[in-house]
Amino acid sequence: MIRAAAALGLLLAGASALAADAVSTVGSVTENNGLSKNGWLLVRTPSILRVTGSEQVTPDLRLALEQYDRLQELPDVDPAIRAEALRRSADLRIRIAEDSGSLDPAELRKAVQAYQKLMAEQPAYVRADRVLYQMAHASELLGDEALSIASLSLLGQKYPQSIRRADAQFRAAELLYRDRRYAAAEEQYRQVVALGDKTPLFEPAQYKYAWSLLQQSRHEQALPVFIAVLERELPPGELSDPRAAIAAVRSGRAELAGDALRGIGLSLAALGGGAALNRQFAQSGEPRFAALLHTALGEQLLQKRRYTDAAASYLAFIERHPRHALAPGFQRQAIAAYERGGFTEQLLAAKETYVRDYAPGSSYWAAAAAPAEVQAQVRKDIEELGRHYQASAQRAAAGPVRQAQFLKAAGWYQRWLELYPKDAQASAIHLLQADALLDGGRPDEAARQYARVAYDYPAHARSAEAAYAAVQAWQQAAAVPAARSEALRQSVAAGLKLSDRYPQHPQRATVLARAAGDLYELGDHAQAQLQAQRVLDGSPQLPPELARSVLGIVADARYAQQQYDAAEAAYAALLQRIPAGDAARQTTVEQLAASIYRQAEAARAAGDLRTAASAFQRVGRAAPEAGIRATADYDAAAALMALQDWPQAQAALESFRARYPQQALLPDVDRKLALAYQKGGRPAQAADAFARIAARSDETPSLRRDAAWLAAELYGEARMPPASQRAYEDYLSRYPQPLEQAQLARRRLADYARDADPARYARWLGELVDADARGAGARTPQTRLLAAQASLELGRMEAAKARELALRLPVEKTLPTRKAATERAIAGLNRAAGYGFAEVTTAATYDLGAVYRDFGRALLVSERPRELRGEALEEYELLLEEQAYPFEEKAIQAHELNLQRLRQGLWNESIRRSTWALAELAPGKYGKQDQRETTYEALR
Repeated sequence: MIRAAAALGLLLAGASALAADAVSTVGSVTENNGLSKNGWLLVRTPSILRVTGSEQVTPDLRLALEQYDRLQELPDVDPAIRAEALRRSADLRIRIAEDSGSLDPAELRKAVQAYQKLMAEQPAYVRADRVLYQMAHASELLGDEALSIASLSLLGQKYPQSIRRADAQFRAAELLYRDRRYAAAEEQYRQVVALGDKTPLFEPAQYKYAWSLLQQSRHEQALPVFIAVLERELPPGELSDPRAAIAAVRSGRAELAGDALRGIGLSLAALGGGAALNRQFAQSGEPRFAALLHTALGEQLLQKRRYTDAAASYLAFIERHPRHALAPGFQRQAIAAYERGGFTEQLLAAKETYVRDYAPGSSYWAAAAAPAEVQAQVRKDIEELGRHYQASAQRAAAGPVRQAQFLKAAGWYQRWLELYPKDAQASAIHLLQADALLDGGRPDEAARQYARVAYDYPAHARSAEAAYAAVQAWQQAAAVPAARSEALRQSVAAGLKLSDRYPQHPQRATVLARAAGDLYELGDHAQAQLQAQRVLDGSPQLPPELARSVLGIVADARYAQQQYDAAEAAYAALLQRIPAGDAARQTTVEQLAASIYRQAEAARAAGDLRTAASAFQRVGRAAPEAGIRATADYDAAAALMALQDWPQAQAALESFRARYPQQALLPDVDRKLALAYQKGGRPAQAADAFARIAARSDETPSLRRDAAWLAAELYGEARMPPASQRAYEDYLSRYPQPLEQAQLARRRLADYARDADPARYARWLGELVDADARGAGARTPQTRLLAAQASLELGRMEAAKARELALRLPVEKTLPTRKAATERAIAGLNRAAGYGFAEVTTAATYDLGAVYRDFGRALLVSERPRELRGEALEEYELLLEEQAYPFEEKAIQAHELNLQRLRQGLWNESIRRSTWALAELAPGKYGKQDQRETTYEALR
């Protein structure tokens, strides 16, 4: 009993020392919100709960410890007392170590060993949960976190009803969390949270439970836990502003609420941002502070420069609540995020959505008017959208994309004007719209908008500029062929309106001149002349180029109205303003020439050929360089030809030939000139002209043949035999057909050679005969007649040659020659007679009789041999008479053959000559007049 009493005394002494400790509470839950500087989540372990002892006495901890240690050494100590001594000695060692300020590891290890011995000796110790708790405390002080965690975990597992369970599991979780053993920590936190509000550690455990899930990337499980924390911590009501909400959190809880909000942001960022938040709401319901979560998530993402994700967070709210009062604000936040990140395309799309959804008149504002702030923002966005697309298009390369950008800009400007038509900036925006339409390939619509800017608004600084732009836009629209006429009409109307409304406009004269030109193109020549004259009359100091242009319109309009004399005057005046070398000068020269030419044409149409010829010739004097001059000169000559003014016509045509040696009209000029020469009594010049025509390869063959013939004839008429002969020979060389014309040429050539060149004469006669003989089907009566005449002449030539051959001694030599010549003559004359033409036949017959008679006479008068005298001579002469007689008979027969043609009704010079020859040859029969007449009557 003494030992027991001593042991009890020692226990009581120790208990009084332990009772001096103050009651412990849950320490600081977190420091720095669980974050170290490097971003890792850390949680400082709260202080261990201290055990409440008996009433306080003056403590002597060292003495008590000695007593507990001696008690443990006593033999036969009651196990319960021993167990209590072990526990209390260990507790005192921990307290002494903590109170001293410098931990003694050896003492702490003794404490741990004491707890371990106790648990080993008495596993069912009634205060085992306290032992485990204190052992964990000592282990932690020693730095043995593993043992500390094991002790705390065992406490929670084996003693679920212990009042220390929640604190133990929370401490185990904290140590595990600090050791980054998040899965194990999560389980300890979860068990504490499962206790609910039965433990004061529920809130920090719930908070750290969420973080342990997040650290494992189990974001879907972490989200509802974080949201539950915020549901408890945040002030009541619907919340949207994170800063205001955190500021309203109860004292001391703001940092925890802020960290929970940040944890939500981290999980959502990992899960996909705003879309993940919407999925969470769809699965678990939407908290009253949903808008706040969208805002906070967006802000966190912005801090990380995840601009598009931030915008998506804001837009996710609108996706679930498109008609929420906060929707416009969230759209603006998305716009701001895109703008901060420099995401131009997304920024533009977001602004377009804002304008579409929240502009005045949209369905969003069906039940209320759009606030002034929203209206101002819409107004600003629309203008910025228009300006952006316009500037973007200006930087783009030419093509469909560029045009589409301009038209998109124009569409936004149109939207602006529809919403704010009375705005002070409406005219400026309207002008931008017109510019965009013009650059976008819609000049017609641009022109209409420019006109509205110029005339539908009160006068402003750019009214006149817009009026001029309208004219220019219509001019651009006129470049499309299908729309040109209507565009020009609109341009004229716009130009005239500008000139009336803005008479001092610096471009007024230019615009009027353009209108005049367009009117001319449209065919309204009278108005074109009127407007052009307005420019000339109203602006005496026009720039030279503009003055020339307007004067040209006046001249062209007069010309188009067939006021050719007035047009001539205008073109002449215009020509004075154009310097030499200017490309426009030649055009004006042409028009001047044309106006004079038209006057000549009018005179010609009226039958006044003299005036027409004079006007045609005036073209060359007024506009010698004009392309139409050659035509005018030709027409002047033609008019003179029609007047049969051959000298003037010849002069005009000669001038034409000299001036235009390569002109296409030259062949016709030569034809006319040949006729003029011919009619004017100048055959030589006419022949030259026809020769040129004949030599020109581009004329028709028949014309060339006729010209060659006329040239030959006219050379003959001009008494130019050599030229005529050359022309006929040239004709024959080129045109052997038709045969009849060729035979006439040979006849002419034979005639030219008759007296000058007998040999050539005989050659051409022979060719006449031969050509006819070869003519076959080409022969005509005329060719045969010409051949017959040629044969007659050839026979006569042979007869003449024979006649010249006298029969001289020795006769045996001269007679054969004469005989042969006579035979050739007879053959030729017979051939001529054989063609069957009466004139030729009778002539050949007469000549045939003459040939026979001449041969007989030649015999009679032949030279006598000198040695013949007397009777011998007489016999010789009788012999000659006997030889000559048959030839006289043949002569009589030939002439009588002619007389017999009287029966055919023929009578001509050859027959008449045959009658006289018969009178000489047979005077007895034909010598007397009355006898001849009887004979002739008988023959008839």
